[in-house]
Amino acid sequence: MDLRIVLGVSLMLASPAWGQPVVSPGPDFQARMSAASRAYEELDYEHSLEQLDSAKAAASDGGERGRVAILRGIVLADLGRRQESLAAFKEGLSLLPDASLPVKVSPKVSRDFEEVRRNVQRELARNPRPPPDAPVAIADVQPEPALSPGLVPAPAREEVRRTPVLPLALLGGGVVLGGIGGYVGLQSRSNVNAAREDDFYSDRTAHLDSARGQALAANILLGAAVTAAAGAAITWLLTGDSPSPRTEVTP
Repeated sequence: MDLRIVLGVSLMLASPAWGQPVVSPGPDFQARMSAASRAYEELDYEHSLEQLDSAKAAASDGGERGRVAILRGIVLADLGRRQESLAAFKEGLSLLPDASLPVKVSPKVSRDFEEVRRNVQRELARNPRPPPDAPVAIADVQPEPALSPGLVPAPAREEVRRTPVLPLALLGGGVVLGGIGGYVGLQSRSNVNAAREDDFYSDRTAHLDSARGQALAANILLGAAVTAAAGAAITWLLTGDSPSPRTEVTP
C-alpha cells in the first residue's frame, strides 16, 4: 500500500475535523450530565454544580430532573452541605422513587440517601403522586451525508523514486509523543482516583494538583503528536513525488 495513503488516513483520524462528529449548538441534557459527572470525579465541585444547572434547564421531563437532583445531592454532600444535600435527594427521589446512586459514594452519603428514600416512600404512600412527565418526543434528525474521501491520484511513472526521510521521522515522533501522552493521561486518572479514596483533605488536594499537572502535560503531548502527524503528511505530499536525480549515458 502506498505510504501516502496510510499517512492521509492517519491524519484524518487524528484531526478533530475528521475524528469528531459536528455537534450542533444549544443545550444538551446528556452532554451536560456527562460533563457534571466528569467534573465531580475530578473533585471540581463548583464546575459540576454549574453543569447540573445547565442540565436542569435542558431537562425535558421529571425523570431527567430527578437525575439532576440526585447527582446534585451527591456533590453537595461532598462539599459538607448536608442539609442542602438531603433536600436535593428528596427532590430527586420524589420524581424517581426507585433511582439508585449514579456514582460511588461514601457509606455516610449512602445512608443519608436511603433514609431519604424511606421518608419519600412513606409520603408517597400517604399521598400518591402521578408518574413523572412522559418524555418529549424528539423529531428524527436526518444524518449528515458522509464526506466522500478524496480521490488519490495514481503515482506518476518514473524511473527512480526515493523515500523521503523527514515524513517518516515526523510520523515516528508523533507515535512516540502520542504514546507518552496516553501514559501521562493514565497517571492523571490514577491520581484522581487516589484523591477520591483519601480521607484527608490535604492529601486529596495534593493528588488533585498532581492530576491536573499530568492532564495538562498529556494534552500538550497529544497535541504535539497530532501536529507531528500533520507535518509528516504535508511533508510527504510536498516531497514524495519528487524523483531522485538519475544520470543516463547514451552511446
